[in-house]
Amino acid sequence: MALKFNMAAPVPVYLDHAAATPLDPEVAAAIAEAQAVAHANPSSQHALGRAARSLLEDARDRIMAVLGGRGSGVDRDRLVLTSGASEANQLAILGMAAGAGRTGEVWFSRRDHPSSVSAALAAGRQGWRLRELGLDEASGTAAAAMVAAAGGASQADGPRIAVLTLGCGQTGSLEDMALLAGLVSHRRGRGEILLHVDATQAAGFLPLEFHGSPAATLALAPHKWGGPRGIGGLLIRGGVAIEPLQAGTQEQGLRGGTEAVPLAVGFARAVELAAADRDHTARRVAALRDRLEARLLDAARRAGIPAVVIAAASLRCPHISTLAFPGLDRQTLAMAADLAGVCLATGTACASGSSEPSPALLAMGLPPEVVRGAVRLSVGRTTTDTDIDQAVERLTPLLRR
Repeated sequence: MALKFNMAAPVPVYLDHAAATPLDPEVAAAIAEAQAVAHANPSSQHALGRAARSLLEDARDRIMAVLGGRGSGVDRDRLVLTSGASEANQLAILGMAAGAGRTGEVWFSRRDHPSSVSAALAAGRQGWRLRELGLDEASGTAAAAMVAAAGGASQADGPRIAVLTLGCGQTGSLEDMALLAGLVSHRRGRGEILLHVDATQAAGFLPLEFHGSPAATLALAPHKWGGPRGIGGLLIRGGVAIEPLQAGTQEQGLRGGTEAVPLAVGFARAVELAAADRDHTARRVAALRDRLEARLLDAARRAGIPAVVIAAASLRCPHISTLAFPGLDRQTLAMAADLAGVCLATGTACASGSSEPSPALLAMGLPPEVVRGAVRLSVGRTTTDTDIDQAVERLTPLLRR
């Protein structure tokens, strides 16, 4: 059924790519082709089941190859296909907690996705000590605080599970993974540090070399960069002990439930397409973001609003811009923008129903009027120069009012 818009209203300009992106036509074609031949259960032993299994494992190998996972050898890495990045984050944190053999400490920060924060809190209820890392006031990053925590930890403290969000969905700021080179993932042992990286926002725009990184686990989902929704993945370093949250024989015993083969094929095609033109796309998308910021800052200045770009001087994801308009209310502005035909957000999509301000902005210690007036605009592969022009044209009168 075709979606119908009010003909009297403008066609919406979509500036919420950090929440979800349009499905790439090549990905859609790959999903349709797989659906036509892989409708059987991949756990079935008959010919069609074996064909579905072959497509599933081929997709898994392709995803692993792009992400830099090691797919062979005694200590080969594993890729568990999940329902999305939220499940992947939960499986990583709680699964490693269960696999550690004893309790220790979980480190997390308020830049982390709600799924990661809730998993950390759940580990706390299971006896793990919790340490909330402070955020840098300018960039909103947590890597420096994580390194400091690692330096002050004792082996007697037991294992540590360190949660790191590579690209923050609230501010767009990027963590500098080079700072974490010393946080090496170990097998069972006293004082081990197990680093979980949520790369969901960054994976479509940054090269990832999982096996060469300090990460024990890495989560992502393809719907952030032209892939299907309803599927995600968790890469697990070889030798890292992890227990399932949902028992079953599928996914190497780490996730029960019949695998969605067509979505896995779409996942593989999406990650390959993202890798093929990553550098060019990142530059083009960053240029669109910078142009949008510059024009909205100018419009705000002319309206007498001291607008600012959050984490402007830090490393940032190329597609995300969090702009604060002190004196305006973020929810009122987002609703007015929607009526004017611009789709933007007041925070991450998973927390969009909440009236609470962004936890990351609060943790950065920003002034209340900045937090109150902050909205997120995010562009993507399908965003055009015309989209930017129309968005600025529609948002400028709202700032003047």
